[in-house]
Amino acid sequence: MFIKGVILSSYGVNGYARIKSISNNFCDFINLKNNKVLLKKSNGFAIEVKVIDVNIKSNSLFLKFEGIDAPESVKPLIGFELWVDDSLASSLKEGEYYLGKLIGYTIVNDNRKLGEVVAFFEYLNNVFLEVKVGIKFFFIPFLSIYIGNIDAREKTIELKVLDLLR
Repeated sequence: MFIKGVILSSYGVNGYARIKSISNNFCDFINLKNNKVLLKKSNGFAIEVKVIDVNIKSNSLFLKFEGIDAPESVKPLIGFELWVDDSLASSLKEGEYYLGKLIGYTIVNDNRKLGEVVAFFEYLNNVFLEVKVGIKFFFIPFLSIYIGNIDAREKTIELKVLDLLR
């Protein structure tokens, strides 16, 4: 499952929820109509709902959930993350990756296994892969200067600069 957005507020009198898109690609939300999504809160609480309408107005995105027909019903959902099944995730362009899917990939150099991606984090518009090598952990910037070929079939990521693991 992937996070697709966050509920920001209620909108209108019919129970629409204003959504902040994680991908900034509103067009992919059209596919959510008549599909179930999972609303999750950081405390672990989750609820499954069906999207019955998707509306895009003035560079804003609004979703209507089945059974939620008033703004008062949306307000308790503010802050919930909108999670979708893999099949409803945003489509990727060449060279784009879902970072969560890279966890478990093997870091290689010249076909030699060096370590494994165990996590990632974002900081100041940069992404770092956390790599475990033996008992040590290293952070590798997710930039083409350091990262080479990513092979989804073999689940490997080529590391160009070995000095990052010292």
